[in-house]
Amino acid sequence: MNLTAHYQEIAPILEMNSITKRYPGVLALDNVSFHVKKEEIHALLGANGAGKSTLVKVLCGVETPDSGEIILNGEPVTIPNPSDAIKLGISYVPQELSLIPTMSVSQNILLGQEPVFHKPLSLIDERKLDGLARKMLALVDLDVDIHQEVKDLPVSDQQMIAIATALYRQSKIIILDEPTSSLSSNEISKLFEIMRKLRQDGQTIIFITHHLEEVFEVSDRITILRDSVFQGCYEASKITRDKVVSLMTGKKGLMIKPATGESKVGQEALRLENVDTASISKNISFTVLAGEVVGLFGQVGAGRTEILRTIFGADKIESGDIYLFGEKVEIKSPLDAINKGIGFITEDRKNQGLILSMDLLDNINIGVYEKSMRFGLIQKRSLQKISEYYRDALKIKSNNLNVWAKFLSGGNQQKVILAKWLNHKSRILLMDEPTKGIDVGAKQEFYQLIRELSKTGVAILLVTSELSEVMGLSDRIIVFRKGTKVGEVNPKTATEEMIMSMTL
Repeated sequence: MNLTAHYQEIAPILEMNSITKRYPGVLALDNVSFHVKKEEIHALLGANGAGKSTLVKVLCGVETPDSGEIILNGEPVTIPNPSDAIKLGISYVPQELSLIPTMSVSQNILLGQEPVFHKPLSLIDERKLDGLARKMLALVDLDVDIHQEVKDLPVSDQQMIAIATALYRQSKIIILDEPTSSLSSNEISKLFEIMRKLRQDGQTIIFITHHLEEVFEVSDRITILRDSVFQGCYEASKITRDKVVSLMTGKKGLMIKPATGESKVGQEALRLENVDTASISKNISFTVLAGEVVGLFGQVGAGRTEILRTIFGADKIESGDIYLFGEKVEIKSPLDAINKGIGFITEDRKNQGLILSMDLLDNINIGVYEKSMRFGLIQKRSLQKISEYYRDALKIKSNNLNVWAKFLSGGNQQKVILAKWLNHKSRILLMDEPTKGIDVGAKQEFYQLIRELSKTGVAILLVTSELSEVMGLSDRIIVFRKGTKVGEVNPKTATEEMIMSMTL
């Protein structure tokens, strides 16, 4: 037997051994190992927040691990930045494609590595550039005008162009992150054909997806993470769907203390009838009662955030109707929503929820300065009194109300945003990942605030990627998958496995 050939057949092309990565207050990867063989399609699975993105960032040089080692082709390597990852033959194709929309197909594929004339000036050799671009497109079976701007092409073609770019860089490991999220079933089938062809041609593919039917259709092996911990690596042909779901969910200790007693709800506060959003969400119908917390749960890209943005007027409603307290309404802008008593705690609090270079007084009172006006002038004492009330009520940890919002912790920033909407007297609160990026103690405080608000009659529509949160806080859970509502469950009787399985 040729021992060298035998070793090459079974040895991993990539080994990530005992990778640990910490952020302030968060253990993102806890001694995780990830081994990928040459010429395989390897699925990397885990629920939202399991650690997949952090592991990929470490592999691509975006993040530096606190401990652990990376071995590539049997040799230890360090990957301090994305440029070095590319030089080592590792390419990442993100869910949100990073092509330059106003550049041509050929310019995108060869960007940064264009062929040039060396004499007398280093000008781009356009003829050679076009020839190389056509060669790369042939590898992914894509026939398009190479001079066409990328923005004018469908997403499926852009996906193939991104893969062609990775091939031009001579990448041997290509990471595809949720590549099917915006594709039709026919486009997905074509993508899988290309993935199999690339595997046959010597490429190794790391495939990240939330859809298990895709995993079992195209993957050779599966690695599963849960709560930043490695759960195992399995051959796709030797593990069942139920086992995968069980490993992804596990039995985590419930951090949220169960609510005591029955929640008291009132009249219908919000109703959607057959709503289509401008993006993925289609034919969505549900209600939220005053005093009720309704959770929207699904994988990233399932359409939950798009629903909140449409209700708030940030995105256009394509069809369907929205009712507030029994009355059909048109919400054409966020200002319309605010004036109708809707507040929105966005996922991106720093860019969309706060003005970081303004103090707490202004962030809490912005949009309702008239409350503190007298004879057309803002009364600073009144601003101070209102802000002190919300600071004390929400336990915002800052004695100085003149401090800029950017200097607060994540949890206190989130409370300032909540204070703003309470100051607006919002009767309906849309919450998109409200505890993202805040520490455990602040989360517990925010959970309590959500419950107290619901007791006062505020209707809350909650989007969270954490199963424990949606089960511990919601009166009802509406489950989304690929832009559609696939069911509604009672968190008191449903199991984590049941809910997760509905999303996959």
